[in-house]
Amino acid sequence: MIQSVFIGRRFIMQKNMTSGSEWKTILVFSLPIMGANLLQVTYNFADSVILGNFVGSAALGAVGLVFSMVWLLTAVCTALGNGVNIAVAQFYGAGKKQEIHQTIRAAYLLCFLVALSLLLLAFLIADPLIVGFLRAPEHMQADSRTYFLIYGAGTIFLLLYNVTYGILRAHGDSRGAMVFLFVSALLNILLDLICVVGLHMGVAGAAIATVVSEAGAAIASMIYMNRVLPGYLPKNLRPEEFGAYAGLLAKLSIPIALQTMVNSTCFLILQRLINSFGTASIEGYAAMLKIEQYAHIPSNSFNVAISSFTGQNIGAGLYDRARRGYRATIGMGVGICAVLCILVFLFDRELLSIFGITGESLKRACEHLDLLMLFIWMSTITNITNGFLQGAGDVKTPTVTTFLNLAVRLSLSFILAGTAVGYRCYFVSMPPAWTLACLLVVLRYRSGRWKNYGIVSGSGSR
Repeated sequence: MIQSVFIGRRFIMQKNMTSGSEWKTILVFSLPIMGANLLQVTYNFADSVILGNFVGSAALGAVGLVFSMVWLLTAVCTALGNGVNIAVAQFYGAGKKQEIHQTIRAAYLLCFLVALSLLLLAFLIADPLIVGFLRAPEHMQADSRTYFLIYGAGTIFLLLYNVTYGILRAHGDSRGAMVFLFVSALLNILLDLICVVGLHMGVAGAAIATVVSEAGAAIASMIYMNRVLPGYLPKNLRPEEFGAYAGLLAKLSIPIALQTMVNSTCFLILQRLINSFGTASIEGYAAMLKIEQYAHIPSNSFNVAISSFTGQNIGAGLYDRARRGYRATIGMGVGICAVLCILVFLFDRELLSIFGITGESLKRACEHLDLLMLFIWMSTITNITNGFLQGAGDVKTPTVTTFLNLAVRLSLSFILAGTAVGYRCYFVSMPPAWTLACLLVVLRYRSGRWKNYGIVSGSGSR
């Protein structure tokens, strides 16, 4: 049900996801999110294509080398946004307006505290990780450090955007923030061309273009939210109220952040292993990652959509409807995976060649990408189930299963590295790890224990 609400001369579209066709509701809600995710990936895609073709494959490798470190910072930003989304969606489903206001105000104040912490963290870990742990090739170290530190300085904008986007999604508005992200993506590409191609600023220019674009998305989405949901931006919040709602957000966000940070840490270790196989593996992996990000867009979007859908319906006590929505989302996600798999098998070399890699680098990237696409349906089921569990308030289970998944993958990678498998170790280890994660989260869903984690009083175990 869509509610059109006029506020003075303002107009807002709020979508109540507790009625109507489950699959249509989720699909319509997820399509703008897919568009937003597509644009977010396009940020990095534009950087990579321009760097690879106008600066060189070494610059592409330098940025790809710190991907996991950037992911570490991004994990915290997206986790806070997801935590806000879960809390606000359940309060919205239960009709608790005062709690919504207090949660949102606490979230915005948290953004500035978290941003300062992330900035300090970036400066502390840059050299120890790039030079010491990752053992980056000497000719890539300076560019890797530059990109990471500039990105770290801009995390305040990523935090503000993710929190705003989480609030809008919880109210059933998945379109508003996407519009501003679209403009931001175009700005990013334009700035890339100006800074990298025109001004010859290299990797620093690409990083600056990304941060400025993220700032544009954050500011525009906050202005939009303040118009359609007036009064939500922080004003007066008593210390005891801030503590209570900040605690709730921490309870929801920290397990999600840990889940992604464990992922990031795993891939830092994996990146070190990849680096040991030479420049061909570094460049091939960096290019493959860009295509992989596109391949995961549908499942990441359904993860967000099912989380909001589940939160609203559990807040309203509609558990059977939440289950039906989950099953419909799984069907849509696996169907899209089948189509993507065929397309990548047909055009893998052409897609990867866009980044300017050739020879052995291209060969290794193709091998990795083809194997990934063969099993991506498992990752999709896992991702959607994680979104359902998180929307229900069961945020710890996805964290635990992610840890086990990555432990298996890392162990197998290092075991196989010393065998005839060689450089293929870091992607041959992927299918067994994904299988384990998929089984664990599906079993958790089928157990029904997620019904006990509702944050709204009276929503548990019905």
